[in-house]
This record gives sequence, C-alpha cells and structure tokens, in this order.
Amino acid sequence: MSEIFFTADDLGLTAEASNAMLHAHLHGALHGAALMLGQPGTDHAVALARKHPTLAVGFHLHLCDSRPLTLGPGGWPWGDDPARAGWAIGTSRQARRIAEAEVARQWEEFCATGLPCAFVNAHHHLHVHPFVMEMLKDVLGAAPEPSRRAWWRWGRPMWFGASGLRGALASAGWAAVRAMSRPPTGAASPSTLWGIDRSFCMQAAEVRVAVQNIRAATAVSPSAPVSPVVPQHEFLFHPRCIHLDDKDLQALLALRDVHSAPHAGG
Repeated sequence: MSEIFFTADDLGLTAEASNAMLHAHLHGALHGAALMLGQPGTDHAVALARKHPTLAVGFHLHLCDSRPLTLGPGGWPWGDDPARAGWAIGTSRQARRIAEAEVARQWEEFCATGLPCAFVNAHHHLHVHPFVMEMLKDVLGAAPEPSRRAWWRWGRPMWFGASGLRGALASAGWAAVRAMSRPPTGAASPSTLWGIDRSFCMQAAEVRVAVQNIRAATAVSPSAPVSPVVPQHEFLFHPRCIHLDDKDLQALLALRDVHSAPHAGG
C-alpha cells in the first residue's frame, strides 16, 4: 500500500497558526502537525491536540528562528538563520552543548504534554544535521516504546516545478547529509518528501497531480486508508492563519476530496 500523509509544520508557533492547522484537519486534508515547544502558541496548540486526537502530533525540534527554552531573552547565539545554526553546531563545542540542552529540554516538554509522538522532524529541517541527529537519537533512544515507534522525516526531496540549480544543489546537499547521518536503526521514514520548494505556497493542483501519479504507479485506490504510523509519501504544508490569502490552508481545504483526513466526515 502506498500511503500519503499531509503534514503541517510549526504547530504552536502562534495560536493563529495552530487554529489554521486544526481547521485544515477538520475541514481539509491535513493528517498531522509537528509541535514546537516553548513558543507563544504552544499551550493553545496542546489544548487543541488533546481535544482532537485524530490529529497526529509530531515532535518539531527547533534550534533557530524560534524562542529557545534554555537560554535567556537574547535568544539563539547564532540568530535565526538555519545555515548559521548548522555551522555553529558543527564547529563549536559550546554551540553543541547549547543544542544538546535544548534537545533534551524540548523533548522533556513534549513528553509532559502527554500527547503520543507520531513522527519526528525539526524546524528548517535541522534534524538532518549529523550532530543534531545524534542528539535526537540519544534522547529518543531512552524514550518509552510508543515514542520509539515514531517515524522520521527522511524522505527523498521531490520537486513540483523544474528544480533548476537551486533544486539540484538542495538535492545534492540532502543526499550528502543522508550519507553522513541517518535516523535510529529500525526507525521508519517516508520514501519521499514533497513541498520543500513550495514553502508557504503549496498549490492544490500540483499536489493533486503528484498524488495521482503516485497512486497510478502503485495502483492504490484513493479510498485506501492512511496510516499515521508509517506513511510512504509526506507532503509538507505551513498554514499560518484562517484566511483566504493563506495558500497552504486553501490548498489543504481544496484537497479534501483527493485525500480525506482520518476523521473524514467530522
């Protein structure tokens, strides 16, 4: 069976974003959302997730472009740039100590919510960084069995448009990182990841064609059930608000007929 999974990143970043994700789940095609801990909207997001258990919740580690849990008001020493964060963690022991403390604290906070962890990834995909991956493996390796069954974002990037030089470089970089780092032994991950080249501007028509092509290649019916345990193809969205101008939300709403969420009819 070929399983399609529609995911949203940044649950908890703001209450507005979390409301948009819940709306996309109840009225659109969204299956799961990755939770950020210690952010302005985290408590609101946790309350929504507890009230709506059909929304699969993942752990969304954040090490930049966010509010850290273990540092003061000055924020991240490397700022909001994920490239700077990755470089610092790769070259500085002090930066790695900061990152290690954050990974441990954020996972502790996730566990404290009582929500089951369906999947694991990171803000700006920093979980693919070899040092960050090892930190995550150390923390989740000691987690209870249900959390160790979470799947990891590790699929091969797929491009909706002509990839061009930027896409070629991104694919080469992702392949290089995958060669140096990998999820825990036995951990499941989707085969493909769609949406990196459409952050905040996902298009329902493109997603529809991609899903149809996947199903045609694997002869899977559109009515086949979705497994939140081990999806084969992940489609990434970033809803930010319940508004007609939010392209990712509108795409998810338009895709409900293509791929209904597990609560279909709710």
